[in-house]
Amino acid sequence: MTTQTGQPGDTAWRSRWRQRMRPTAWPSWLRRTVSVLSPVVLALAGAWVALAVAGTTQAYAGPLAIDVAFKPTLSGESIIHLDPVGAVVLDTHHAPVTLDISVRQVDIEGLNGIVQDPYSLSTLDEQITSGIQDVLVDAAVRAALAAVIGAALAAGLVLRSVRRALLGAAVAAVAVVGTYGLAALSYDPESVGEPAYTGPLAAAPQLIGNAEDIATNFDAYADQLAGFVSNVAAVYDTTLSLDTFQPNDDTIRVLHVSDLHLNPAAWEVIGAVAEQYDVDVIVDTGDIVDQGTPVESAYVRPIGELGRPYVFVKGNHDSVATAAAVAAQPGAIVLNGDEVEVAGLRIAGAPDPRFTADKSTRGVPGDAIRIGTEEFAEEVAEFDPPPDVIAFHDPSHAELFDGIAPLVLSGHAHKRDTYTLDEGTRVMVQGSTGGAGLRGLRDEEPTAVNLSVLYFDPESRRLVAWDDLTLGGLGRTSAEIDRHRADEDEGSAQGDEDPSPAPDLEN
Repeated sequence: MTTQTGQPGDTAWRSRWRQRMRPTAWPSWLRRTVSVLSPVVLALAGAWVALAVAGTTQAYAGPLAIDVAFKPTLSGESIIHLDPVGAVVLDTHHAPVTLDISVRQVDIEGLNGIVQDPYSLSTLDEQITSGIQDVLVDAAVRAALAAVIGAALAAGLVLRSVRRALLGAAVAAVAVVGTYGLAALSYDPESVGEPAYTGPLAAAPQLIGNAEDIATNFDAYADQLAGFVSNVAAVYDTTLSLDTFQPNDDTIRVLHVSDLHLNPAAWEVIGAVAEQYDVDVIVDTGDIVDQGTPVESAYVRPIGELGRPYVFVKGNHDSVATAAAVAAQPGAIVLNGDEVEVAGLRIAGAPDPRFTADKSTRGVPGDAIRIGTEEFAEEVAEFDPPPDVIAFHDPSHAELFDGIAPLVLSGHAHKRDTYTLDEGTRVMVQGSTGGAGLRGLRDEEPTAVNLSVLYFDPESRRLVAWDDLTLGGLGRTSAEIDRHRADEDEGSAQGDEDPSPAPDLEN
């Protein structure tokens, strides 16, 4: 026997409450309001859910795999997500919808093709623009269909009425057409020129400006390439008439290049000089690319087409992957703290201990390069026989090589220089064979293209003379040559002084 005090009263109260809450007990105005609003509310909720679940369109625009979605919001804008580096926000329209574009991945094979054929950059923007326009139309249609179907299902299933389902679909259709129409009417094309950036892309305005300068200047630079190459031939013919020094068939000829920095025009210049001067070996003292990314590795493929040994040491802009890509090319030799004999010369070299793209190296570049130079100098001092040439990217502490080898080849400074140390070692700093790379195209003053042909005596393996070649940069097709004899041009000893005026991690 159980006792439940108050149960009859509670039951009666609940019964009266349920009766009052039944729609039939509502006032007529309330029933009419709910009858009208319920399909609308359900339709909008169903459309929202449908857009979240099935409103994203995946497609390719050029080499970019992108996701495009139209999302209901209170404020209208366009957002381009470039994970993990941030996003670009554009105030493109005033309508309750946000256009959300995410770059999901990049087609590496497609980008490799662009790197191999840099002139295709001229059509890349057209491919991406056309591709995105097509994707936007498809995404808009997909989003509209998803919204209408979602609205119809929500209204029909909850209210259990085909008529209400059709009403929900009509509500969604009107909302979609109205939103698209308002977005089109309020579209501001000038907003593209005034983007807001989030994440690391906050520095993008400066970067974008530089990219625009590079794109504008690249076509002009490419057009001048034919002039560069033809002038190289004229320069060579000039050397044949010089009285100071004439190499013979036995003379060892070395082409010294450095700091190509991803400039595609550099390869044709290098190829023309190597062919015209009939060089025996090419020595590259680093910074062949700009950021050391795997995509950039395709840039080094022309090495295999030069038809002569290509000795390379890694610069601070080159990664381990870059060095591996160079080593994979026919005729390439990558020095990693060792020595190789090629074309009758013993050449020792080591990689720059830093990697610019690794931000953890910032703040200690001086210590890193000095320690790395000391360690390599100690190793090369033990080589037997000693090297004829040392290749090392950064000459900041070249005095540590003094007396170990008669010649040190380097780069990094983007400014040509040569000087003799106290114990007789000559340091030759090459300028930028890539004209400071694509970055050089953004400067108002053109950056000259520098490379040198070195002549060695085959018996002593000592440098006897060299030709410094200087090709005009953007807007110039000039070609100049300066021939020097080693016994006449001693240079000036610089000791511990760094010949590079620029910060270590900038070159």
